[in-house]
Amino acid sequence: MTTTQQTVRESFIGRFKPVAANGKSLGTEARNQALSALDTLEIPGRKWEAWKYTDLRELSQREYSLATASENIDIQPFLIPGMESDLLVFVNGIFVPALSHTGKNEGRLSITPLHDLKGEDAALFESHFAQLADPQSDIFTALNTAYASGGVFICVRKGQEALAPVHLLFLTDASAKASLSQSRNLFVVEEGANATLIESSRSIGENTSLRNAVTEIFVGENATLEYVKLQADTHQASLIDRTEVYQSQSSRCFTYTITLGGELVRNSLIFKLDGQHVESHLLGAWLLDGLQHTDNYTQVHHMQPNGFSNELYKGIMDEKSTGVFNGRIHVYRDAQKTNAYQSNRNILLSDTANIFTKPQLEIYADDVKCSHGATTGRMDESALFYLRARGIPEQAARLMLVRAFAGEVIEGIQNEALRGYLSEMIEKRFE
Repeated sequence: MTTTQQTVRESFIGRFKPVAANGKSLGTEARNQALSALDTLEIPGRKWEAWKYTDLRELSQREYSLATASENIDIQPFLIPGMESDLLVFVNGIFVPALSHTGKNEGRLSITPLHDLKGEDAALFESHFAQLADPQSDIFTALNTAYASGGVFICVRKGQEALAPVHLLFLTDASAKASLSQSRNLFVVEEGANATLIESSRSIGENTSLRNAVTEIFVGENATLEYVKLQADTHQASLIDRTEVYQSQSSRCFTYTITLGGELVRNSLIFKLDGQHVESHLLGAWLLDGLQHTDNYTQVHHMQPNGFSNELYKGIMDEKSTGVFNGRIHVYRDAQKTNAYQSNRNILLSDTANIFTKPQLEIYADDVKCSHGATTGRMDESALFYLRARGIPEQAARLMLVRAFAGEVIEGIQNEALRGYLSEMIEKRFE
């Protein structure tokens, strides 16, 4: 590295240091490994294959400040109407009990902010923490492992079914100054259990902000998890999000990543299918305008026979926005009878919007059914003409086509109130 690069790197790392370590005394060994890794890790650049189309130079040179939490915030605009749920609110990465409420799933789920962990839950956290998200893999994961200011541990007990979704609202408040925050989540869905988890990333204020988030998920044998991410930040807010999922035999996991806002959003979603008859669904949609940039980086590791994965990502880019899809399916030598599908479809609504797409297959087994592909184009003019010929105004017709295109991603969500809310947000995005 040049002297300038070294200075930027050290300054960037230094902005995270004053935050208390993740979970106080919990995860000490992993935190120490992360601290050691920070001595050698660099800020990703465009010469890195995994970050080829995402430039972090401006983001890493900004003068962010570590922000504090406040109870004096109206969270009503960020709630999901008509949905009964447990709610945990984090402001600038810090849990705010006064804005939260739980009890819908009492006795079935353990829902505990990291700083309150003790006893059996603390031991379970220790045994899973940093087992998936390797702090030596990149600087953002190392920073989160070492210095995350808050987050939540959720355990769905063996054989239990959640009676209501759990909604995690991560709100960034950049009203007073450019703010920096981190969150660390760990979800364990035990054998035969079933739950729906929702994570909303929202922001307020006119200043820039950066949230660095890491989530680790373990889905046990015969368990089912539906995990929905809604990212609807302001145009001044950036998000670096890494989620890793480990699935055991005969488990099912459905992830939905919906990006409707944010200046720069990087989603890294990594699945490890380590059991037979595992089913994984990775669905995502992003709707961008202005100078927004969203980068979806996915990996699906088929490690055992008879696995199934289905990956569908759809992007709509307008004005000078940029979308990135970089996905890889890795089928290991022992993973015979694997069925894996990957598709990325995109619509460009302007001449200045951009999409970079790179679907990939890496197959070492010989008895598999795998496919991948990508398409990019304009809005279907024949469909638009068909609608207008039937008296529908052009703007309304375009909105109908956008809603239908993106709606395919969310149509499988089980909770009707959540599905309707996401559909409404997608529709409003291009009104």
